[in-house]
Amino acid sequence: MKTTTRILAGAAIAALMATAFASGESKASIPSSPAERAATAELNRNVTLKNAAADERQKTLEAQYQEQKRQYEAQQLAYQAQLQSAQDNRDR
Repeated sequence: MKTTTRILAGAAIAALMATAFASGESKASIPSSPAERAATAELNRNVTLKNAAADERQKTLEAQYQEQKRQYEAQQLAYQAQLQSAQDNRDR
């Protein structure tokens, strides 16, 4: 039984190696044409520009959020002061 297992394991390994070798050959690099390289460069430029625009938009939104947060916190402090003042007036 051990011999049969060794034979089957060897055959399986050989099949895997043959498959890996064959798939490696099919993935050979084919040089890009000038048109493909130009299209790729254009696509990369567009993606870069869109990423930069998205980054700017995110910065703008973050600044707006921080300003709204600052205003909210100022309102909360004013409200707390008003409550404290009303409490102090009642306690007199």
